Amino acid sequence: MKNLSVFSLAVNDHLVQPEEFEDIKASTSALAILTDFRSHKPHMVDGHLEAAEALEVMRAEDVKIKLVVDAHKEFVGVISLDDLSHHNMLLKQMALHLKHDELLVRDLMHPRTEIRAIDFDQFQKASVGDVVSTLKKAHQEYLLVVDKEAHHIRGIVSARDIASRLHTPVEIEKELTFMDIFSAVTAH
Repeated sequence: MKNLSVFSLAVNDHLVQPEEFEDIKASTSALAILTDFRSHKPHMVDGHLEAAEALEVMRAEDVKIKLVVDAHKEFVGVISLDDLSHHNMLLKQMALHLKHDELLVRDLMHPRTEIRAIDFDQFQKASVGDVVSTLKKAHQEYLLVVDKEAHHIRGIVSARDIASRLHTPVEIEKELTFMDIFSAVTAH
């Protein structure tokens, strides 16, 4: 067994963040941008938590996306800071006839049935550019990475995180729904 040297921190030693480095390019392996749940505990929030409280927690933790879980810690959806915006909360409160403190994470989340995923075997052979292209084509801000054989949700990738690592914007056009088109037509 090797003895490792220990030392005191120097005054100029500082905590680093992934976006400080310029080591990610479009040609880099997609694994470099994966938040892999095999080695990193996923950011989770209970679906029954008040939406306003979840917003405070996510801001305090500087987390943009959380996986929503039920009482048994099973995945039920995804919530983002954008989903918890004042505007979205107000619209949902009015639609559901709820008071501010009655609005829950599960009321605003994207349910499991709407979430898109990429197979881990494909993902590990892909580049960052391939993932960005897939996000754009799928009109998704994030994708889960799933080991289809083991039925494990292995991780998540998001356009926002990739943009911060690439130091360049990753624009994802929202897919138009029938309601978007109907609203635009009836507005004129």
